[in-house]
Amino acid sequence: MSATNFINKTIDLMYAENYILMPTLFQLVVLIVLYSAGMAIPIFNLGLVGDAITAHIYGAAIVVILSFFVLGSAMRGNNLKLKALGLLNVLFCIFAAFEGLFYFGGYVDPSYALMMGLGFLGVLFTSSAITVDVIQRAIHYVSI
Repeated sequence: MSATNFINKTIDLMYAENYILMPTLFQLVVLIVLYSAGMAIPIFNLGLVGDAITAHIYGAAIVVILSFFVLGSAMRGNNLKLKALGLLNVLFCIFAAFEGLFYFGGYVDPSYALMMGLGFLGVLFTSSAITVDVIQRAIHYVSI
């Protein structure tokens, strides 16, 4: 099985409304861990080596991968609101990742940290909005 077929089958499997919910919930949990690991660096005066920065980097990578899964799942459906939120989710993830690369990559300027935090809040908002929308649609379908 080629990698393209594997990705297409995974996205087809994750399209149904309940399959959009699980990656967004997992993304929210990883975002909480990502926030605690990222805030441990300045609070405890840790350097850019060690467990906190490693958890922060791997957590950010997991969040980006999950955001692409969410976008792929939303694009297979016909719900415009989920498509827009999925696209915003990916854009906020990429924005936060690039600002984090600039901040941790040597340009230690507070504006990069602020923009990384803004991207984090955008991902948090869009993931929460997708979760609420999917739960509302599920409740609506059950009540009919």
